Amino acid sequence: MRRIQTIFLFLVLFFGCLNASLAQTPQKGGVQDQVFIIQKDRVIRLPKQIRSLEKMPALPQPKALGSLTFPVMPFFLSVPASKIQAEPATKEWEVPKLDLYPGMVRVGYGNFLSPLIEGRYLSTQSSEWQYATKLYHQSYGKGPVSWMEEESKESHTELAGDVSYFLEEAELYSSIKLKRDAYTYYGQDLGFVIPPNIDFAGSYFAPNKQLHGNLKLGIRDLDKVGRIGYEGEVVLGGFRDSYAVQEQELGFEGKGTFRPSNEGLGTLGLSYFTTATEDLGYDLNRNYFSLRPEGHYKFGDFHFSAGVVLVSDNDSVAESKPGIRLFPVLKSSYQVSEKLQVNAAITGDVQRNTYNSFVQENPFLGPSEQLRNTVTHWKVAAGIVGQLWEKGQYRAGLDLSRQSNLHFFVNSFADTSRFELVYDVNKATVLQFNTAIEFKLSDLYSLQTRIDLFHYSLTTQQAAWHRPTWILSMNQQFTPGEKIRLQANFNLMGGLKARGFEPQEIISTPKFQEVSLNPILDLQLKIDYPVSSRIFIFAEGNNLLNRNNTRWMNYPVRGIQGVGGLSFKF
Repeated sequence: MRRIQTIFLFLVLFFGCLNASLAQTPQKGGVQDQVFIIQKDRVIRLPKQIRSLEKMPALPQPKALGSLTFPVMPFFLSVPASKIQAEPATKEWEVPKLDLYPGMVRVGYGNFLSPLIEGRYLSTQSSEWQYATKLYHQSYGKGPVSWMEEESKESHTELAGDVSYFLEEAELYSSIKLKRDAYTYYGQDLGFVIPPNIDFAGSYFAPNKQLHGNLKLGIRDLDKVGRIGYEGEVVLGGFRDSYAVQEQELGFEGKGTFRPSNEGLGTLGLSYFTTATEDLGYDLNRNYFSLRPEGHYKFGDFHFSAGVVLVSDNDSVAESKPGIRLFPVLKSSYQVSEKLQVNAAITGDVQRNTYNSFVQENPFLGPSEQLRNTVTHWKVAAGIVGQLWEKGQYRAGLDLSRQSNLHFFVNSFADTSRFELVYDVNKATVLQFNTAIEFKLSDLYSLQTRIDLFHYSLTTQQAAWHRPTWILSMNQQFTPGEKIRLQANFNLMGGLKARGFEPQEIISTPKFQEVSLNPILDLQLKIDYPVSSRIFIFAEGNNLLNRNNTRWMNYPVRGIQGVGGLSFKF
């Protein structure tokens, strides 16, 4: 009953509220005023709550696992291996264009009626064949003596060529050189009184044409760091002049190397020459044989080598018999620091001398009576090599030697315009000191200078004829711009002594006297200026101080010499 009353009361209240709301609803189409209040600065504040931070529960630590063992069972499949055939990839390769010109021609002309022609041609492509050729000619129609300029002329012509054929591990090479030199014996001593009973054959100023020829055929290995290395060549040479001298030689030179390790190296050198020389007073057949075994060992900064030199030769003198000479060879070097190295050596050797080698030293050599080899019984040397600043290097050395058959050139008594050979037959002592400095300042400036000092203690000769006691050379190169290059060379030589004769009018034993020659000073300048990549202008000057330099007595050289011209590359 109570439940029914409650439901009835709820229904009465609901419908009563519904009627009130319907009474307040405006009629359809009516508008009433409304008011809205918007409050912007109202602040909503929330009560502070206490944050509860709880630590993470500690996880249980896993127990260590023992060693795990995984058995591997072999399993084979009878499947054939795949066949892969390599094929080269096709790629177009463009050869870089470089300014390489295989040929060069230089043509010039200077005072003393001196034309200059030079040509070179060589291969520039990498192939099995490599070759190079050279042609050179320069002559002087006038000489240094004013009253007989045309009688003191000279000329030089040279033709040379090299050919190489490259195998997989070796190189076959050959070279040929032909040279013709023409001189006039103008060095007449005007203060010499000609003995009346001497018959001079020929003209005092007769020209002499000297022909030189040299041919080499050889083979050498290309692997320079391999365990075994080798090189050898056959040499065929010849010489003759306008008089009675003729000389031919045939020889072989070879060298083998064996490298058992990076620290050790063994070498064996072998040479044999047979020479036939004919002059006015003799017709000689001379033989020369040498064997040079040597071992090298390197331990850290220390390098040591030891060996022997075995030589068998025969001279032109009648009492000389073929014999065997044995000389020790001991060399060592030590790198003290990064910029300093010291070295020392004890050696001995026999220098092979021929008429051709003497003429290369003195072109005014006349008939000779003897041809002897120079024997160095022992030689003790020591020196240092160091670095000067960052771009400089210096060297200094001192050596003392005992020699026999040391040769000198003296003026002939019969004809003072010619020279003859004399020897200090017994043991002569030679002391030499040398020092050199090389410096390069980028590509702008470079300097090379060298000083040599000599002292001779002789037994059978009065002086060291025509051998200098000091030599100074200084070579400088300037490159102030990209289109100009300048070279300046200073060469000085002094202490020369010649053998003169006291005036006499009758034939008797000649009386010799020492003649001190003035020091030689030569200043040289060379300038190259490129007009284009192919054409260059050059100029050269020698003896620019106009010195009366005399290297050989009675033979003064020319004064200021200049030559200029063009160079062309093709």
